[in-house]
Amino acid sequence: MTLAEEMGLLRWRDLEARGMPRSELQLRVRMGSLTKVARGLWRPYRFEFPAAAVAARRVPRGVLCLKTALWVHGLSREEPDKVWMAIDEKARKPRWEEPPLQVVRFSGLALSEGIEYRSIHGVQVPVYSVAKTVADLFKYRGKLGYPIAVRALGDALLTGRCSQEELLRFAGICRVGTSMAPYLEVIRARRGPDLARAEQARVAREAERESSRAALRAGPLPGTEDMELE
Repeated sequence: MTLAEEMGLLRWRDLEARGMPRSELQLRVRMGSLTKVARGLWRPYRFEFPAAAVAARRVPRGVLCLKTALWVHGLSREEPDKVWMAIDEKARKPRWEEPPLQVVRFSGLALSEGIEYRSIHGVQVPVYSVAKTVADLFKYRGKLGYPIAVRALGDALLTGRCSQEELLRFAGICRVGTSMAPYLEVIRARRGPDLARAEQARVAREAERESSRAALRAGPLPGTEDMELE
């Protein structure tokens, strides 16, 4: 139960990796402590999880992408009706009805680059970064349309969620530099001052995060190791 509380969504393999018998999990289900979410996946009875978190746990090598990635990053207000997930072009397609899944196939750097881990209700899930997601949206503009890609491009830059350099790098990986360039030029021309302020704020946030990480790596200040709170 401690493991279930920590992980949020529990799989068979999580028990097997720790040498725990399946009978213990089945006992907890009969007692009502755990609830079955899907085949091979359980949650503590009082927890609820979005479809994206459930799908991410059911497809260990999948990466949340496109519309679902926008939602995870807060660039879309509502979770899409299907979970968008990228898998390797040679991987077997998951076959289930719940949660509804929209699979896309990536390969090479388009599959492996730009993966981050974010928490959805305490469940760590793999998702493509903001810059990678914008590039992917331009790549799938034929299926999803230009408006969602152009809107995501503007939101990402003007909120300081990524840099122009990151966008151009992933545009190169996804081979959409030519398609993205005109819209990027329009933002630069029309919103130059706003773009500069967003970039300054982004750099400041990154510097603050790096400072915090450096402090954690350095450990406690000398002479404070044995200090206790009164």
